[in-house]
Amino acid sequence: MDNNTLNAAAASKKARKEARREIRRHEAAESASTAKELGIAPSAINVGASKSNANRPLPAPPPTLPPESCSICLFYQYKEPAWKSKEHKAALNKVMEFATLYNVTGRGRCAPEGLNCTLTASANDIRAFCYALRSWDPDMFDATDFKLEDGIPKKNRFRTFTLRKVDELVGYALDGIRAPSLNRHAGQHLEAPDYHKQMQQKDTVIIDVRNAYESDIGHFKPPEGGAQLLDPKMRTSQDFPKWLNAPETKEKLKNKTVMMYCTGGIRCERATALLNQITDAEPEFQTKGVVMVRGGIERYLKTFPEGGYWKGKNYLFDKRMEQVPGKKTEEALTNDVESSCCLCASPYSQYRGQHKCAMTIPSSGKTCAVPVIVCDADDCQKLAVDEPQMLKCPLCVKGYQTPDTTPDFVGQKRKLGLIIRGGTDLVTGQKVDCNSGFNENPISQRLFVGKLPLTITASKLRLAFENVKCKVESIYWIIDHGTHAFYG
Repeated sequence: MDNNTLNAAAASKKARKEARREIRRHEAAESASTAKELGIAPSAINVGASKSNANRPLPAPPPTLPPESCSICLFYQYKEPAWKSKEHKAALNKVMEFATLYNVTGRGRCAPEGLNCTLTASANDIRAFCYALRSWDPDMFDATDFKLEDGIPKKNRFRTFTLRKVDELVGYALDGIRAPSLNRHAGQHLEAPDYHKQMQQKDTVIIDVRNAYESDIGHFKPPEGGAQLLDPKMRTSQDFPKWLNAPETKEKLKNKTVMMYCTGGIRCERATALLNQITDAEPEFQTKGVVMVRGGIERYLKTFPEGGYWKGKNYLFDKRMEQVPGKKTEEALTNDVESSCCLCASPYSQYRGQHKCAMTIPSSGKTCAVPVIVCDADDCQKLAVDEPQMLKCPLCVKGYQTPDTTPDFVGQKRKLGLIIRGGTDLVTGQKVDCNSGFNENPISQRLFVGKLPLTITASKLRLAFENVKCKVESIYWIIDHGTHAFYG
């Protein structure tokens, strides 16, 4: 490496160090003024933790870290227009290459619409991985908010690295041409202090866009007279578009400021965009704005280490299992518990043992399979293993059924000009069948009935359908041109 290259690297390192120093000074002053505005102690807020790492240097590793520790990084980045097939494959290979190079472990999902990862490595290696992504595709990854946490016990480090090739980053069933446009319809990002203030406002609703089992152990509790909390009661993310499309849901959201939150932000990206697309396509259904907390619950709890308006635990999908406010006392955490063991009903808020609901959902005939809480009492643990058919989630206990009508995603996008002349979808770049109608799953009004007895008449046919509550508008007898006999 020549002197010019070494000098350039040293200058870049020095510039990043100066930038971080200036950022810390600014954030310290902002924390003091925000604490005064909210009427809380300066120690109860850390404004710096609410800031995105997008388009700025990553925070340096702490000067001293426990020897047996690692760092964790959570990030996602959407791509619009989506990667084409060859670009998608190249992205998969490049991420795998960087993970190997920097000894990164963890898991990720790579779809044509982007990348979502939870990774572990040493403090320096995890940052080198992030900077490698930025160097490879700065237009995409400079804008990524790499959420870093150092000093994690080494037992929480992933053993290997796995990257799944998928059609969609979050399982909303909004892949391909169904995907709403983030460029046009994304919700507004509020940093944690502003999100906190918004929860104090009336004419506001706040939606937990996570699954119901996550909400059971922790959720926001807005102040009295402030936002109204709405729980979509989702078994899976695919339930969300149906819940959002229900008339009773729209009535609750109409003419309100709509807040959304999830673990780290990725689910809110699609959820806010979907709501904005629906209101854009339906003039009679309007809100006063759609917002999400930047960085999700994860950043909010680091910004408000005593909890703020959060109650309970934040369910996590890595080996940490859950996140709690760093300065909240054990007594306060115990008082927050609202969930209970599904067998003995004693207060409990930990998911351990991968126990799942064994009930059947009547509308689909499928097993519910939602994670359930089983406490650590020996009797409950034994019963859960010996008789898993006894396990029942709170949704099945209440007999809750998800609404069954999905929005007409493609029809809305056609109406809004997101599928342009010639049938090209601006979100994915895919070609849409020009002959497809506005309804994504049109219901045919025609029915062919074959193998009818020769004694059949129009009257008998109409009567047969009336018995199953179907009205026959017209009958067309189909004639065989060779025998001139009807065959249906």
